[in-house]
Amino acid sequence: MKFAFFTPILLLASESGAWNHVSGTELLKRNGNEQTLIALAQALEQEWTAVQKTEGDKVVSVDCSAESKLCHESGVSSFPAIRLQQPSGKQIRYRGPRKAAAVQGFLHRTSRPTVSFVTPKNSSIFQSIDDVVFIGHFGTHDSHLQRQFETIAEKYRDRYSFATTSGTVRQGAPPTVECFNNPDSTKRSTSDFPTPSSLESFIKRCSTPTIPQMTRRNELSFYQTRQSIVHYFVRSDAEREAYVAEMRPLAKKYAEYLHFVTTDADEYADAAEMMGIKRGSSGGLSVQNPNNGDVFPYMRREKISAGVVEVFLGDIIQGKVKPWRPGGGHDEL
Repeated sequence: MKFAFFTPILLLASESGAWNHVSGTELLKRNGNEQTLIALAQALEQEWTAVQKTEGDKVVSVDCSAESKLCHESGVSSFPAIRLQQPSGKQIRYRGPRKAAAVQGFLHRTSRPTVSFVTPKNSSIFQSIDDVVFIGHFGTHDSHLQRQFETIAEKYRDRYSFATTSGTVRQGAPPTVECFNNPDSTKRSTSDFPTPSSLESFIKRCSTPTIPQMTRRNELSFYQTRQSIVHYFVRSDAEREAYVAEMRPLAKKYAEYLHFVTTDADEYADAAEMMGIKRGSSGGLSVQNPNNGDVFPYMRREKISAGVVEVFLGDIIQGKVKPWRPGGGHDEL
């Protein structure tokens, strides 16, 4: 059974370059009968080419330097920005990375109903339709919670996929929401909704990657928990993906005690130096204790792997690795 239907994409670019743009007049012909994803970017061309190979003539672009009025009316004020424009004129903002797979994922999930309907027969198919999927199981007396689920789905529909089921809740059984975090191979469920914010808290908790990327927006949340942070500074997406794949089992094992995060070595160059990572280096790993400010950069010769990092963490706990101090290095026994 198919849950998705595909829609055209519109890319609004700042410069003509090698883009194959359409005019505002051509674009207006699409309005009213097709959903259109509106995006604005300067450094998206390579990724956009990959999207075009899959979506074909469903994707178009507009040159904002030539169609400034159109871009302004579309709510585009800075680069990069991506939006899905629905036939009604309503726009859904894209907030994900400027990568082909992520853009296509956004297009596909927003092309489905905000909340799909699944049955016991096709529920397993829907579970793998997106990176993060939520399925609500509600009985006839759970209308209030189901409405809350639908409201939250509208809020997060650009990032995750949502569905409800029928025929899976026995009489008197509690309502249940399942979460499938497919990149992390994690399944969670809850029937505990003691406060109005419980459901949304579950959505946020389950959708958070085991090894998230630290950014200016979320960095405070890691420090507020007072858990030690295992930083890995990277300079490329490929390096980030390889590290996450290698460390995911270890991060799950120590999730109660440690935050494993990846951090952009260029954006956080000063922070990397403060963690004992030499400026301009290809990357590096450092463990930070927010409670006392101690940092423990990895300075051994072995190539970083899950096994090597676990031994390093054990040595820190046992006091075999001393905190690093600027200009003084640190001692290892």
